Amino acid sequence: MKRGLKKLLALLALTGILVLAGCSSRIYLENEADYQTRSDQYVQMLVNSDTADLEAELENLEAHYEDFEQQVELYPYIGGTGQKFDFTADAYVSMLTSYLDNIDEFGAYVGVKEYEGATEDSDGNITYSAVYEFEAHDMRLSLVYDGDGVVTTVTLDPIYSRGEIAEKAALNTLIGMGSVFVVLIILCFIISCFKYIHMAEEKAKKKGGKPEGKPAAVASGSKAAAPAQMAAPAGAEPELVAAITAAAVTADSQLVAVITAAVAAEMGTSEDGFVVRSIRRRSGNKWKKS
Repeated sequence: MKRGLKKLLALLALTGILVLAGCSSRIYLENEADYQTRSDQYVQMLVNSDTADLEAELENLEAHYEDFEQQVELYPYIGGTGQKFDFTADAYVSMLTSYLDNIDEFGAYVGVKEYEGATEDSDGNITYSAVYEFEAHDMRLSLVYDGDGVVTTVTLDPIYSRGEIAEKAALNTLIGMGSVFVVLIILCFIISCFKYIHMAEEKAKKKGGKPEGKPAAVASGSKAAAPAQMAAPAGAEPELVAAITAAAVTADSQLVAVITAAVAAEMGTSEDGFVVRSIRRRSGNKWKKS
């Protein structure tokens, strides 16, 4: 089982290596000099143009992009000269945009550094790459040509050293972790403020009056005491009121005891077998006073 798993992993690794090698393999072009010349012309056009002129041209193309795209598709030849326009509308705008976005990273132009060669995909599109030397950072220009030799995609990027790449990666990591910690600190601060909100609510309740439970208890207590107080005559002394209340409670207890004994005798059982919890008068009962 383990040997089979190792063979499968080795086969997958070999397949991946072959696929990557096939994707990145260079091809030989008989007219490679033409691709080199075209790459050099595009770079010379960019570095020899004034930055303000390129920005104005890009702004104009973006403002009238649909007209420019239609013109390139319907009239690919420049001004009747017979020379075909080398780019699609999107590729040309992309080249100008990439160069202007990274112009501060390049510095002054020095010259050609290396022609990296061409690759071909399954659709027959050819990608040709070249590296050009600048004072600050070198530039890699990759152009994708379709079957008619028209540039459909432009990639124009500065080349950074390993130290610069590591520095940027560390900076991105620091910014990411810093953002997380800042958010956590804000959340902790918000959560810590909840207790003050609770304290404010308690103070508001105290200022608003007594809790809602007390009036109900007082009301129920007053209702319970009402019958006993009603039994006493108006203006009676406190001692008399207390005596009347005690007598009423005693009478109720005796009445419960009498009814309990009667029910037990009727059922033929002991009084300990049940407890009388409440006594209610039944409408139309047959018990009458003698």
